[in-house]
Amino acid sequence: MTWRIAVAGAGTIGARVASELDGGRVPGCELVAVLDSSSSDAMTGEALRAADLLVEASTTAAARVLLPRALDAGLPVVVCSCGVLADRSVEQDLRRRGAVLGADVLVPAGAIGGLDILAAAYRAAAGATVRHTTTKAPAALGVRTAPPGPDVVFRGSAREAALAFPRTSNSSVALALATAGLDAVEVVVVADPGATSTRHRIELWSSVGRYDFAIDNSVSPSSGGRTSEITAWSVVDLLEKLARCRGGARGRRSVVP
Repeated sequence: MTWRIAVAGAGTIGARVASELDGGRVPGCELVAVLDSSSSDAMTGEALRAADLLVEASTTAAARVLLPRALDAGLPVVVCSCGVLADRSVEQDLRRRGAVLGADVLVPAGAIGGLDILAAAYRAAAGATVRHTTTKAPAALGVRTAPPGPDVVFRGSAREAALAFPRTSNSSVALALATAGLDAVEVVVVADPGATSTRHRIELWSSVGRYDFAIDNSVSPSSGGRTSEITAWSVVDLLEKLARCRGGARGRRSVVP
């Protein structure tokens, strides 16, 4: 049975995901709708009724509206703008709805990796320390006056990073949700005028080992340097795995008892 997918967002991520779905290159999935900022309320409702899953690839502002609406329609949601989950009011709303992270609300790995071993290491050793350092071009971070060299423009928790840089902190949120949580993962944001890619360094120290990952991603020119090219492919890979694991079943939804 084919899993019907609606995509919200026609930017760097949404356009690629929609293209792969529309081209029949995601086994077990088909594209039924693409929503963008011009889509009416009626169009959104029609798309949600036609779909089995929503891919949100828009903005945190749009995600605040789409996420509860999709959940109320019985759809699981792949949330690319996962920085929205750092908003405590969103957290509380999802809790009231009985939504389960990883079942109803799915967060793609996006621009980073190694979350499986990091999650296992954190589970094995309570009190593990996790740090995420992101380096981007100043313009991608909204830094108006470029520093003469690499400059730390933020240091704080993943939650604080998501609120301060809502368009560029989704990887920090994904890491935090997989490990120590939004308030425990330390995030360092570096503005580098010489950066032509997005660089991530992920560090975790625990009693079971020390893990230190370096990732250097090409960025999409159409995103203003904010979005790594790999992010959309992460979503495509997730959709194929979900379709394979769930057997294309429609209408499934796990909630807290």
